[in-house]
Amino acid sequence: MNQENNIILAKPSGITLEQHVSDVVSEANMVLSSVPSVQKKYLDIVGKDLQKRLEIVCKLHDDGKKHPKWQNACKSDYSLFLEQKRINVNSNQVIPIGTNIMKAGIRHEFQSLFFNTRKKMPMALQCAIAAHHSKLSFAFESRWLNEGVAQIWKEIKKESNRVIEQDSIKETTKKFFEFAGLRGLLQFADHRASAKEEGVKVPNINGFEYTFPHTEKRGVQELIENYWNRDLLLVRAPTGAGKTDASLLWASKQIKNGRAARLIIAMPTRFTSNALAINVSESLSDTGLYHSSAWFSKFQNDINEGNLDFDYANKVHEFARLLETPITVCTIDHLLSALTLTREDHHLIGFNLANSCLVIDEADFYDDFTLANILVLLEILHEYKVPILIMSASLPESAVKMYRKSGYEIEGVIEDDSDNERTRFQVKTIKKYNDLTDIEDLLYQCIEKKTAIIYANTVDKATSIYKWFQEHNHPNINLILYHSRFTEPDKKRKENELINALGRKAWEEKRANGIAILTQIGEMSINISADYMISDICPIDRLTQRAGRLCRFDKNKIGEFHIIIPQKDNNLYPAPYGSFLLKEKKWKPCDALLHTIELIQHRGYSAQDLVVFIDNVYSRDFDFSESAKINAKLLKEHFIYNWLINPILKMEVDDEETVFWRSRNIDALETVFVTPPPQKYWDKLSYQAWKIANSIELPLYLVKRGEKDYRIDMFEVFIKGEPERIKVIRAGLYNYEIGIELINDKNDLFL
Repeated sequence: MNQENNIILAKPSGITLEQHVSDVVSEANMVLSSVPSVQKKYLDIVGKDLQKRLEIVCKLHDDGKKHPKWQNACKSDYSLFLEQKRINVNSNQVIPIGTNIMKAGIRHEFQSLFFNTRKKMPMALQCAIAAHHSKLSFAFESRWLNEGVAQIWKEIKKESNRVIEQDSIKETTKKFFEFAGLRGLLQFADHRASAKEEGVKVPNINGFEYTFPHTEKRGVQELIENYWNRDLLLVRAPTGAGKTDASLLWASKQIKNGRAARLIIAMPTRFTSNALAINVSESLSDTGLYHSSAWFSKFQNDINEGNLDFDYANKVHEFARLLETPITVCTIDHLLSALTLTREDHHLIGFNLANSCLVIDEADFYDDFTLANILVLLEILHEYKVPILIMSASLPESAVKMYRKSGYEIEGVIEDDSDNERTRFQVKTIKKYNDLTDIEDLLYQCIEKKTAIIYANTVDKATSIYKWFQEHNHPNINLILYHSRFTEPDKKRKENELINALGRKAWEEKRANGIAILTQIGEMSINISADYMISDICPIDRLTQRAGRLCRFDKNKIGEFHIIIPQKDNNLYPAPYGSFLLKEKKWKPCDALLHTIELIQHRGYSAQDLVVFIDNVYSRDFDFSESAKINAKLLKEHFIYNWLINPILKMEVDDEETVFWRSRNIDALETVFVTPPPQKYWDKLSYQAWKIANSIELPLYLVKRGEKDYRIDMFEVFIKGEPERIKVIRAGLYNYEIGIELINDKNDLFL
């Protein structure tokens, strides 16, 4: 009995402190052994041995649990745990475990610091221990002051302010790397050890492995191998040139030569992320996918069919969010948001990013708001010597000067010109239109040809075109409308329909049949093709991407391209390629759109012609708008001010803005559900899974209009006991064919 009382517990489940510490040390060593380049970079930047430091904090991080108050509470909870196991033999009664620890009035991480004050640990080690339960935050300042560690808190704030006052990215990045590596890896090892102790399966930690799957390398793939050792490589290659395998070849060079531990591919949208992750997985199985709806894309079907455990899927999803997979495909917004350091996990994400190589695929050059944010990202990554590859079919020469502002040395754009001279498409029509009657001749040709792709710049326009075909269509034509306002399950079904109708296999088997009506969601994410295309005008870099779906699978054909220019009241209607002026209540087109309209001609275009076109549109020295500059400055300030202590206000998972900063200059979006909740009380993970499968994101103005017209109702649900009010559209206003319809009549279109 006395021997039992002398045992020091780490958890109410009965795990001893000695065992738990051993487990955490073991996990930490395993993590570091899988990424030797991380230890080398830490030594180069910080001048300290990361493995030795990490082992110290792993051994000391839970010392505070030795405090008599904490131990007594834990042992009481352990007794409850044993009682629950006994009761559960004959009953489903659940006894809450951990309540005594919560009531003990003691934070063990604070006490761990207090117990080790005489050891005079370096500040980075102290902060790692302080942060391992996410309490190194101004939101918990009162607890620091009231639990006997006020002096330590004062010293931490002093170190934080010392770095902030230098107002230097160079100094901030160095100190962030030193501190974030320890705090992030300690938490990661601690969470993995705890999960294993509870019998929860966790993802394996694997290294990057890639074997080129083809017998011969194509133009862009050979270029990559010749120039892989440049710190920032700008590559221009036509659509369909094999850029995905080129990026994997490039990454394999970086990792093999110790320049990076893993690969991150940042895509412009979550939709393009989905498609690329599927493509990459064919060559590299251990691929993480992370964005706001990646859960459904990657896991939900397997969970529903019983092929995948829910808890394990959640761990894999978290693995990708933290950039721990050998290759992670995500959106650029995920990386930008992590720089705000407004959540504890941002520190590990930032540290992992600093130890990766990064591919930025198809950044929108007309979008100066996002580009200004990307420059901040590159400026920070330059301090860590992160290898960067920026690839696009529409990369202007002026990009060289712009990207040099990040500090990277860039010799110029490397171009795959192996297939540049072939005429790819012919612009047959350049035509203004106020309504669909002005372009009916083009729409009727789609029916005659039975295969076509139509791009509309707005969801309402795409929907109105779809409805026109419904009224004028023949029964043997396959109509597919695809835009962003479908639920995730329906998006996946739509993508499968598109591939089946107009994908490579459909053309090879001579059964292609379908008219695809798309918005920007279909510019890069869906590998489909048609010989006939109609497209709303857009900036030339976007137009190049759209044209890349013309005769995509047959180099012997020349695509037929019809460009239409939307008008409203006989004036150019540029949405979304511009800004809406609230005072004047009108749209102002972006310069790239106006230059594209000015320069587009009735003629044939090759890849080389498009390069010249893009350079002409973006030929001037690139200057960001004031709003883009101010927003980017705020991102840099977030990184500097929050480098050590998390702020009071934190971002939620998948948020892409703070109170002051935004990743993109787009209208605010709000979640609306397409069906009422099947239950009132939820645990957090189940609610998130249901939310992803049954909701859509709508512009705030559209939601307000729906509420005004009594088409959106409010429901109250409880998530972990906390009430939350959700918005649900009324029955009949959402369907698989069209998506959501919050319009009263044919003429009442939300633009």
